[in-house]
Amino acid sequence: MKFIFILLKIYMKKLFVTTLIITLSIDCYSQNKLVKSKGGSLLNNVSSKSENENLKNLLIDSKDDFIKNSLNVLLKDIQDINNELEDNLSKNIEKLIKENKEYLNQLENEYRSKLKEEHAQISELKKSVDDILKIKDMELKIVNLKINEINKNLKNLSSDEYIKKFKKDLKKQLEEFKESTIDSFEDKLKIKLDTINNEKN
Repeated sequence: MKFIFILLKIYMKKLFVTTLIITLSIDCYSQNKLVKSKGGSLLNNVSSKSENENLKNLLIDSKDDFIKNSLNVLLKDIQDINNELEDNLSKNIEKLIKENKEYLNQLENEYRSKLKEEHAQISELKKSVDDILKIKDMELKIVNLKINEINKNLKNLSSDEYIKKFKKDLKKQLEEFKESTIDSFEDKLKIKLDTINNEKN
């Protein structure tokens, strides 16, 4: 909006100067014509052609000086407006760059923050996975130990030495059970049984 106002201002100044130049040119032309008519009478009266030429040159010089001064003023105004436009454009560009830089910095900060959160989540997930893998590894070790133990027991069960030991232990346990049962029975009946003779009979 400000830029349009400045352009309108330039246009109005140009229009004013142009109108002024046209008006002055018309006045100078009228005065020149009047001077010519008066000059004719002066020539008739004074008979001096050189004075008429001097007056004409003087008017032409005055008109040229006025036009030259008007053009200088117009050029100065245009230069001032150009400087103002350049300053405004430079300020607007700097403002735009600053706003874009702030926006880009905001985006970068948000992106870094999001990356940091995602990295924390990934680290937490990795830690959980590592813990699960450790537990699974321990479980696998325990299972392997149990399998080895079972295999060892199965191997022992199939060996002759284990069978002999098992029979011996079983016989011993039966003897102990038998003796404890007989002792208990004798105590209750207050008699003593001859188990050896009974076994022989």
